[in-house]
Amino acid sequence: MRAGKPIRLRDFLRVGDWFFSVIGYRNDPEVKCFLRYVPDESGDRILDGRRYRKLTHDEAIGMGKYVKNGIFYVPHRDIDEVYKPEERLGFAERAAEIRKIVDFFEGIPESKMGVTGSRLIGLEGEDSDVDFVVYGKWWFEAREKLKKGIETGRVQEPDSDTWDFIYRKRKISMPYEVFLAHERRKYHRAFIGSTYFDLLYVRDYGEIDRDVPEDMGVKAGKWVVEAELTDDSLIFDYPGYYPVAHDRIRAVLCFTHTFVGQAFKGERILAAGDIEVINGDYYLVVGTKREVQDEFIVSLDLLEKEGLMDEFEVWYRGQA
Repeated sequence: MRAGKPIRLRDFLRVGDWFFSVIGYRNDPEVKCFLRYVPDESGDRILDGRRYRKLTHDEAIGMGKYVKNGIFYVPHRDIDEVYKPEERLGFAERAAEIRKIVDFFEGIPESKMGVTGSRLIGLEGEDSDVDFVVYGKWWFEAREKLKKGIETGRVQEPDSDTWDFIYRKRKISMPYEVFLAHERRKYHRAFIGSTYFDLLYVRDYGEIDRDVPEDMGVKAGKWVVEAELTDDSLIFDYPGYYPVAHDRIRAVLCFTHTFVGQAFKGERILAAGDIEVINGDYYLVVGTKREVQDEFIVSLDLLEKEGLMDEFEVWYRGQA
C-alpha cells in the first residue's frame, strides 16, 4: 500500500477484488471499515468487464474474513489500493451531474470536496445517487448554501417519492411523519435538476484526532435516555456526538447516518440504544447495525412543535 495522507472516513479500500468503505478515523494498526462490494456473476454493477454486487449488512458479516465484533479491521499490509474522494473528484466529474453540484458550491475549494460511495470506485448503477463529501469547516458553509438554495428554488428538497425511498431503504420503524420532520430541517439532501445527492460531513486532516470515542466499549444493556442536548457542533460527525445534561450518560454516540443531526443545542432528546462503558464513561450507542430497527434519536421539542407527539407516543408504547 502507498504511503501518504491518513486513511479517513468515507475513503474506500480495495483488497484483492473486495471493496470496503472506511467507517472511522483511527486506522492504525488496522483500518476500520465495512465490506460493500464483491464479485458476483449475477451482480448488477460492472467494473473493467467484471460483475459485482452490493452486500447487505448481514451478507457482509457472513463473509467472515477480517470481522471482529461486527466490524471489519483490515491490516495495512493487505490493502492494494486506497480511493480518496478529494483526490478523485476529477475522475467522478466525467459525469455531468457531479459538475453541477461542484458549481453550485462555488466559493468552496474543490480540494475540500469529493464524491464517495459507488461513484468513487466506478461501481455506480443506473439509479445510484451522489454521495457528495465536503470536508471540515467547509461542510457547514455548504449546508448553509444548500439551505438558501432550497429556500430560493435554486435546488429542490427531495420529493415525496424520494423521502419514501430513503425511509424504506433505511428500514426505519418509527412513523414516517416523525422521520420526515427531522430530515427536512437537516438540509443535507437535495436535487439539482434530476440529480439527487447527499451532503456528507468528513473531518479535515487537522481534525482527525478529535476526542470522540469510536471503538466498542463494554456493553451494559439496552437503555433509553431523555436529556437536554448541550452542544450541537458534532452532531453530523461520525460518530454523531450528542453531549447531554444527564447524571449518568456523558453523550449519545450515533453510528448511523440515519440519526445524525436529529436535534440541536437546547432541545430535549429521547434516544434508545446500547449502554457502553468507554474509558470509564457511560455512553448510549445508537446505530449498532446499518439497518436500524429498535434504536433511535428524536427531538422531543420538534415533535411537540410539529404536533407529532401523540403519534410518536403510540408507536413508542408499541415498542415496549
